[in-house]
Amino acid sequence: MIEEGARPRNARRAAGVIASAALVLAGCEVTNPGPVEDKFLSLSAAHQASVTGAERQLAVATGQIAYTTALAAREIMPGGQTGNGGHIPIVQAGHMPVNSEGGQWQDAHQARWIAEEAIRRFTGGDTETVLPSVLAEAHLMAGLANRLLGENYCEAVFDGGAAEPGIRYFERAEKQFTDALAAGGSTKTKNTAYAGRASVRVYLDKWTEAVSDAQQVPSGFAYMLNQDVSVRETSNHMYEGNSENIMAWTVWNTWFEGYYRDTGDPRTPWRADPSRPLASASLSGYGKVPLLFGMKYTSFSDDFRIASSQEMVLIQAEALLRQDQWSEAMTLINSIRTSVVSDLTGQPLAPWTASSIDEAWTFLKRERAIELWIEARRMGDLRRWKADQTPGDTDWPDFESISQLFVNYPPSECFPIPDTERDVNQNLL
Repeated sequence: MIEEGARPRNARRAAGVIASAALVLAGCEVTNPGPVEDKFLSLSAAHQASVTGAERQLAVATGQIAYTTALAAREIMPGGQTGNGGHIPIVQAGHMPVNSEGGQWQDAHQARWIAEEAIRRFTGGDTETVLPSVLAEAHLMAGLANRLLGENYCEAVFDGGAAEPGIRYFERAEKQFTDALAAGGSTKTKNTAYAGRASVRVYLDKWTEAVSDAQQVPSGFAYMLNQDVSVRETSNHMYEGNSENIMAWTVWNTWFEGYYRDTGDPRTPWRADPSRPLASASLSGYGKVPLLFGMKYTSFSDDFRIASSQEMVLIQAEALLRQDQWSEAMTLINSIRTSVVSDLTGQPLAPWTASSIDEAWTFLKRERAIELWIEARRMGDLRRWKADQTPGDTDWPDFESISQLFVNYPPSECFPIPDTERDVNQNLL
């Protein structure tokens, strides 16, 4: 039978997801299999189920983390909703205490653990022959889960161990993306692995290697993480929170409100609805806020993009800025910008014009904010730029003048290890 004692919190639930999927693939019609012999998880019929289970949990975690970090990074304005589709007031302000958001930690670590457990089985000699494509996908899911954790959590914890520097997530992800490339697999998997490795090497200060990886990703490539509308946990939570049934957040008073009004950039769309002028609840210290619907996601089944060729171009541009080659960097930044057609004019967006390296840095930061809006990526960018003391400005909306809530609870730069982990991990007590 499966040994539980050495497993991280929620590993039993994660193993249950794998086991159930494995039995279905093996041709058994089981609704509640109960205890499953460990050997069945090593059958070839269970291999793809293990990877699918990891991807499913990654979808759950990405949607939840995208929503909560959008508050902390001020990509959206809270509407005051504390019930269904909302957050408690302190989290609405972007402040992440240790006694909240534990479910997101668990979901992200389940995605990581399921993928890493699959790799252990596939490579440990105790399984039937695994297809190279499935092994590559397992490494890829592990790398993406660790990247999600690294970009959004302050410290790293692995399988009940002690707290470590958050950089450990990126180190782990780099190896997993490398292993995904070595395993073979589809062109899609390889492109995503190159994009993932480029993005984590940014945090590891390996800019030459990051640029080399970024250049491997073809123009127009994107990896979309499936959001399954048939299950609430895997439906698009960014859309849910802003949907007409919940109306818990708004684009009002964010930097993106004025930007889209002025430019019509289709990467940051929103709309007003005269029949629904206000959010559903009241923001603490303010009251009812104007409701502007974000239109990047328009249904519960809209997928999250977690890798793209556009980001790869911006990584190359940032590498040039770090070498003071700001004119060359602006050429790359504008190659992305002018490829976009305005909803307002029907013409390509006007290029940014920089006259100094400081201005070029400002446009790089702005273009990343636009390109990666509400994709669970902004918190990591803000934190690393602050740590590196990079030049240029960051477009940061004034929420403090709206409500004292934002003064009392300043936004967090990353999630802390939650109490749900601290309460059960003897190395954190």
